[in-house]
Amino acid sequence: MTPRPTTRPTELRDLVAKAKQRREEEHERVETEFWQEIDRLQRRYHGAQQDIADALDVKRNQILRQTKRYRSAGQDAVTD
Repeated sequence: MTPRPTTRPTELRDLVAKAKQRREEEHERVETEFWQEIDRLQRRYHGAQQDIADALDVKRNQILRQTKRYRSAGQDAVTD
């Protein structure tokens, strides 16, 4: 391993900032995909929302809020 530079490691900070930004973007993408899939699954049968809430160990209201938050435009009227 090379010795630590005596000057400020701005290049390293820039690379870390870019890596952090990529991580945040990927997290948002994965979170969106997850809740859109849950939105599709909750429409499979009457009572599915409660079954999903039980499986995720959350309240039904949270399922509703998250699926509305991440629902894509035009998906409101679409059912599976």
